[in-house]
Amino acid sequence: MLKYTLLIMIIYININLNNFFVNFFLKYIRKKMKKSLFRVLFSLFITIKVFSSQELESVLVIGSQKSYFEEFSSTSLKSEFNDRQNPYSSLVIKNQLIEDLQAQRVEDTYDYTTGVTKAGKRADSIIIRGFEVDLQNIQVNGMPGLISTFGSPTTANIERIEIVKGAASVLYGNMKAGGFVNIQTKKPQAQNKVMFESSFQTYMSNKSNFAKDNGVSTTLDATGSLKDNLFYRFITVYESYDSYRDNVNEKNFHLYPSFLWNIDDDSSLLVALEYGKEKGSADDGLFVANKNINTAASINTVYQEKDDFDNDKGKAFNLNYDNFINDKLSYNLSLRSVWHEDERKLYENRKVNNALNIENTTLTRRNRHQYNKRDWHSLDTNFKYDINTGKIRHNLITGLSLNYRKTDFDRKIFGNNVSSNINIYNPIYGASATKKEGTKRKTLYKSVGIYLQDKLNITNDFTLVASTRLDKTKIDFFCQRGNCNDNNTTQTSNLVGSLGAIYNFNEIVSFYTSYGQNYDPTTAERVDSSGNGLDSEKAEQIEIGTKLNLSEKLNTSLSLYKVNKENVAQLDNLGYYELKGEVESKGYEVDIQWLPISNWQIKTGYSYNKSKYITGNDVGNIPSNTPKITTYVFSRYNFAKKIYNGNLGISAGIVYKDKIYTSSSSLKAVELPSFTRYDLGLHYNIKDWEISLNVENLTDKKYYESGIEDYKIAIGEPRKITFNLKKTF
Repeated sequence: MLKYTLLIMIIYININLNNFFVNFFLKYIRKKMKKSLFRVLFSLFITIKVFSSQELESVLVIGSQKSYFEEFSSTSLKSEFNDRQNPYSSLVIKNQLIEDLQAQRVEDTYDYTTGVTKAGKRADSIIIRGFEVDLQNIQVNGMPGLISTFGSPTTANIERIEIVKGAASVLYGNMKAGGFVNIQTKKPQAQNKVMFESSFQTYMSNKSNFAKDNGVSTTLDATGSLKDNLFYRFITVYESYDSYRDNVNEKNFHLYPSFLWNIDDDSSLLVALEYGKEKGSADDGLFVANKNINTAASINTVYQEKDDFDNDKGKAFNLNYDNFINDKLSYNLSLRSVWHEDERKLYENRKVNNALNIENTTLTRRNRHQYNKRDWHSLDTNFKYDINTGKIRHNLITGLSLNYRKTDFDRKIFGNNVSSNINIYNPIYGASATKKEGTKRKTLYKSVGIYLQDKLNITNDFTLVASTRLDKTKIDFFCQRGNCNDNNTTQTSNLVGSLGAIYNFNEIVSFYTSYGQNYDPTTAERVDSSGNGLDSEKAEQIEIGTKLNLSEKLNTSLSLYKVNKENVAQLDNLGYYELKGEVESKGYEVDIQWLPISNWQIKTGYSYNKSKYITGNDVGNIPSNTPKITTYVFSRYNFAKKIYNGNLGISAGIVYKDKIYTSSSSLKAVELPSFTRYDLGLHYNIKDWEISLNVENLTDKKYYESGIEDYKIAIGEPRKITFNLKKTF
């Protein structure tokens, strides 16, 4: 890692910036990238002159675009700072990119990011820098708790998404290693405006003919002032989709009202509500014979019954109070409460029964009916204070976090297999199953944490950030019915810290490095052979990198990192847990955003990750659903001349994902092959109307996104067409 940083510095000192960009990326990327497709794409960037000897001019022309790059971010430092003062990896997905992609769900943006990949259909089914995350890693305005879990959150209420990569426990508390996603919601605006949006989607594939399986989505977004200092926003969404998968559909409704009261010139109060109800068909995906993906049935084959379902319902209350006490001191109070329940009833995929003749391979299914309730109640309050000590400027933040979470998991029916197995290629439905009551469990999580961060501007060009957190967590587990572990309580204390530094070599080039720690308490349901609870999972990350920022026209970053996670709980031969697993993840990421001219924009990224278990049951093996290489290119070009008094634009994207394995155990893993997907979009704006036509998976490529062993394989969607119409009043 160090030699690459030294290489960057030597090249920069000895040659001009233009030659630095060309030589470094040409040698480094071509050495590392073996796929011809990506060599061609990066060669295209290099052959175009990136930097001219003269300053790039800002010329307003027809079709000018808003930059995908965001100079300021607020999540990684819990305050809004310029990217050139931030020594941590933070990625911002702006609303402009969300709209250009026509991303209906947060998961639709992940393919066009580095270091983040999808690993299933649930809200938290993602991998960040080689590590699986959970619901604690998907936050809303910096607070945990989602109103839906079976599906990824809708983008209708999202202003932008910030992804923090690496250990992030210091300011945000317990979570899985790798990083987290922070959804920043839309806020009330002073200007009166109403937006109506409607979209229609269908497939155009040999597995789902045009207009056979359709979907519609309707959104209303109204905002404005009620009084001089009181503003509102009201967003509502209705969705109805039929999948290309047989007998699979969903119907969703979301409501987001919010109010902003500017109490005076120095203080404001924001109150926001969320309500969501989602009803969908249960779908466990495909299974394969002999752990060979080539034996999978047609992508529209479903092994669940027609009436099996996954239902979600939730509501949330949010409060945010800001008070600027004076020009140096400010106070913030944030509250978030979430009440969520989900119900799942299905014959779930459970075990593959291989046969000498592959056509006779069957799947054992399990009768499952569960009803889960989750409550999150979180409070974060902090003071921010700016002070000078000599020539050093300090941006201090100190705060208190309180969290209470309750989960009630009731397996109303669980355990018995369905009476007859189902065939891989010729599924016959309607089998019966006996009803056996399963376990009923309740878990209470209580935590309190205090944190302190000091951002020191040592000079105008050198910034140091140091932070620490002390957290105490108590977890109570109650077995209320069935064959589960005895009631148990665990209490843990975790002291973590982080340290980062960034140096602005000149007005364009910055070098940074950081170190961070992470913790995630293990549930009290898991015990060792003595019946004792387990210590927290812990992780640490080291990262170095460089950033090149030339206004909003050209921004690049290169980061190299290493993450180690220890205290991974694994089962021993007697069914007890041991803290003997350790995972190492290391790699590098390259991000480039470029506006060669004001009406043409390019965004591209390349990620290399090498993860493996270095101790434990799976030593030497790769964690499940973790690709070594992912990369993408997305570009939009707006024509410089009006067409029928409107502006026409075209966008195109390429996504590549390396092969993955569906299990960290070599005895259970299925290799899912790499794939390349092509996307295309047309965009037309005239006055207050916006019209777009997006095609995902242009070549109708069959590919597989993720999986669990050999019995639950998630399929990528075939060619999908989305027509979107938006009117602003």
